[in-house]
Amino acid sequence: MTLRTLHLSGDAYAIGQLHGTQVADLRPKILRAMQARLTALRQKSIGLDPYLYEITQIWEVHTPGTLAMLHGMADSLALPWSDYFPYTIASYLTDQLANRGSREGCTTWAASGEMTRDGAPLLAKNRDYRPDHQLLQCLARIEPTHGHPYLCLTSAGSPGVFSSGMNATGLAVADTHVVSNNIGPGIARYSLMMHLLEQFSSVSEAADYLGTVPHFGDGTVILADAQGDTAVFELAHSVQAVRRPAEGFLVNTNHFSASQTHAHWVDTNPPRLQGNSQARRQHVEAALRSARGRVDVPWAQALMAQHRDDLSAICRHPEVEAHAVTISAVIFLPQQASLYVAEGLPCQTPFELHRIDD
Repeated sequence: MTLRTLHLSGDAYAIGQLHGTQVADLRPKILRAMQARLTALRQKSIGLDPYLYEITQIWEVHTPGTLAMLHGMADSLALPWSDYFPYTIASYLTDQLANRGSREGCTTWAASGEMTRDGAPLLAKNRDYRPDHQLLQCLARIEPTHGHPYLCLTSAGSPGVFSSGMNATGLAVADTHVVSNNIGPGIARYSLMMHLLEQFSSVSEAADYLGTVPHFGDGTVILADAQGDTAVFELAHSVQAVRRPAEGFLVNTNHFSASQTHAHWVDTNPPRLQGNSQARRQHVEAALRSARGRVDVPWAQALMAQHRDDLSAICRHPEVEAHAVTISAVIFLPQQASLYVAEGLPCQTPFELHRIDD
């Protein structure tokens, strides 16, 4: 089954409007996903308006394009703003209200140079997310009025780069969620990744930008560029950290590990899954160390499909964690401006090749 592809261009509002138009048939599913998130949120709070106002004020300064895109989506899909806006920042609101119920997963890694078979960089992500987004998943080919064209894996009805993406210069980016006790008003990761792909072509440029904007504080981003540079950015609200590769690769899951940020991570998993973020990271690190000079697309595909035990499984099935199922896997090749996507569990789903210039 070919992954649905959206073709979006223009200014931010037009991109949002086109997105909505092209997924109009999925509106009932978007509404169900939206109501599921909002019901859980509103059980924990008698009012979200102060948080929403605070975020709006910050976004009007730092990312007005995100607000314009959201309004374009809401208008074209006839979604009430009072529901739609909190839905798009539900993970942040969940953590802000100390619900601690948001356990989105994801395993990401990047390798280059002596690690890979041809020396070229490679970035991979298993998207472990809410099962109701499986049927909403799509690719978006985006040509903004100002900025680089890019291709991203996203969800219908969700803005920006809602999982991972790569632009025409070969800059690739993917995120993970981290439950944090250091959160506050800032920019969502999907906005950060959108700006990175639109504006920059190298990891060093991206690093400069990430240091100038406020962050929600509940996640990380991993980047790789066509020159082979890679980095992980751990983004707590009041403090951030950058991890650079020591052995030719970087692995990132769902916890902060840098000395500046580690104390701000909270493991909210049930007892039987406590430590799964560390176990997945250790699994991938060990696999990469044993494959120095042999990492390529088939090797990456096989790694992303591995199971082992419930803690260290990279491909995560519903029976392991019902709230964070692997709904896709993606492998980015920055020098080839191409990517491979498996829409579903990578142990069962074939990977399809997509090129940015198709």
